[in-house]
Amino acid sequence: MGVYIKRAFLLVILLQIGLQTRADFYYFLHYKDKTAYRINSVNWNLEKLQSEGKWVVLNRIKLDSATITSLPVNIEINQIPSEDLNQVYFSANCTNQFYRFDLKSMIFNRMDKTFYRGDNCHAYHFFRKGVLHSTGGYGFWRTNNHIIYFDEKSKEWEAYSSTGTPPQGIYGGFVAYIPEKDELISFMNYTHDVNVNNGTFFRDKAIYRYSFKNNKWVQIGSVYSKMFLELFDKTNPDPHDGHYFTGKYFIMSASPFSGFQEYYAINARTLEIFNFKDYANRLTRFNIYSHESNVIEVLRNKELVLNIRPNQSEKVVYVDSQLENVDALFLNLKSVGFINEQIWYQSEMFNWYLSLLLIAIIVLGVLKKGKSLFFKRFKYSNELKFSGNLINKSTIILLKRLVETYATGGIDVDETNSILGLTTLAHDAQRYKRSAIVKEANVKLALLTNCHDTIQRQDSDLDRRQKRYMINSLAINAVKDFLKS
Repeated sequence: MGVYIKRAFLLVILLQIGLQTRADFYYFLHYKDKTAYRINSVNWNLEKLQSEGKWVVLNRIKLDSATITSLPVNIEINQIPSEDLNQVYFSANCTNQFYRFDLKSMIFNRMDKTFYRGDNCHAYHFFRKGVLHSTGGYGFWRTNNHIIYFDEKSKEWEAYSSTGTPPQGIYGGFVAYIPEKDELISFMNYTHDVNVNNGTFFRDKAIYRYSFKNNKWVQIGSVYSKMFLELFDKTNPDPHDGHYFTGKYFIMSASPFSGFQEYYAINARTLEIFNFKDYANRLTRFNIYSHESNVIEVLRNKELVLNIRPNQSEKVVYVDSQLENVDALFLNLKSVGFINEQIWYQSEMFNWYLSLLLIAIIVLGVLKKGKSLFFKRFKYSNELKFSGNLINKSTIILLKRLVETYATGGIDVDETNSILGLTTLAHDAQRYKRSAIVKEANVKLALLTNCHDTIQRQDSDLDRRQKRYMINSLAINAVKDFLKS
């Protein structure tokens, strides 16, 4: 009997330890009320932060025993921003478990039936068309690039099958869902696999875009900005914590500058970088990231950030709060460039210009020195085609006369001999010389008229024993144009 009592006593102690290690409060920031709330997980009351800094109990929360026992121990439970103002969603880090709290019915319940997986620590959660999605994360000694969504019917997580060029891991970098484009944008991710390069964390500078319409990843560029890369290294971001996305900007804090806070904002849609210096000291005691302080509670919901700070008394009592609209606060930002800007001599456009310039220099050099047979032949052909100097003067006079007499049937042999200067030669010599001149002229004129017999010798209509010379009807227009030039 004593053994059973001891075992029962030990079980009670273990249960008490479990209850004590579970988070006492689940905080959330209501987007419409712009007020902090918290769920007391010990007595399960909903509490609201009053303006005087006191937590007031509003209602008793309803939940079943299965939900209570499913709540993980020593696990971060964070709010997931949503469009439904009456529903508050929480994710249990590393588990794929998520919970919904209905502000009307006051019911807090677990939504999924997921078995603990542990491969999506610090994943990015977002709602797409009313459906909860998650991408990336870390677990089992490696990063992942999965895009998964919660199926309401099966109460399980399902994965998208994608094509294209995805990042090797989506973790510790920048990732955001752009609803109007129905796309994901992600860059500066950390990739890690314990079996690759001795488990070294690799920073991927490529910029990736995923289209839900096409289920395709595309690499759209890389991060080149020297200023941004130096800032990224200087702030030494913890790969276990992603960067805060307001819905418009990624926010990066910088080292204090001249006694006031300094931040950088990156527009997720344009990739433009902006700088903000808090000259008014509004953010002197304000934290944007929850890991910046172990005492201040930092609640975020889209562009709203709320700090809950303790007083300076011995007992930690929350008496001070500060709410900031980050997008409105960063309205008058100074642009400092784009993260994908390249140094001009390293840009792809410059490489194209340089390549074309080198090709042009080589071609001009070859043409000038006449080293290429092709270009040399091309040049000679054009000279034959367009230069009148390659046809002797007497042949040009002959062509003019043949054009003048085209309508009357050309000229006879005697007139042809006279134009060509052959009248002093013997009859046979005249015929031989005349024939050779006409053949040579036709060879040269063929390049101009595309006709092999531009000057034709035909029988006379009056006496077939007599021969006459005339222009081929297929070549007459080309010859006229040539003579005009």
